[in-house]
Amino acid sequence: MIKGFVSWGWDVPLNIQAQEALEKNESGIFWAAHQVGLQYSHMERLVNLAALPPSGFKIACFPLKIKGASAGPARVVAILP
Repeated sequence: MIKGFVSWGWDVPLNIQAQEALEKNESGIFWAAHQVGLQYSHMERLVNLAALPPSGFKIACFPLKIKGASAGPARVVAILP
């Protein structure tokens, strides 16, 4: 089974974002990656990928929808022929 969950992407750690927000006093500093205006799926820290063949499979993602959130955990599944 392939498992996945969302974690930090290209956003910097929260303590650094907080410091920058205090220093600059402007909007858009927190979780900038979620504000790029692009529709995309970003998955990190997937496990058991070595069990997959190099090609010939599909991926299905089943996200947990969280009201008002721009990200959340997901079950990521490989579909083999």
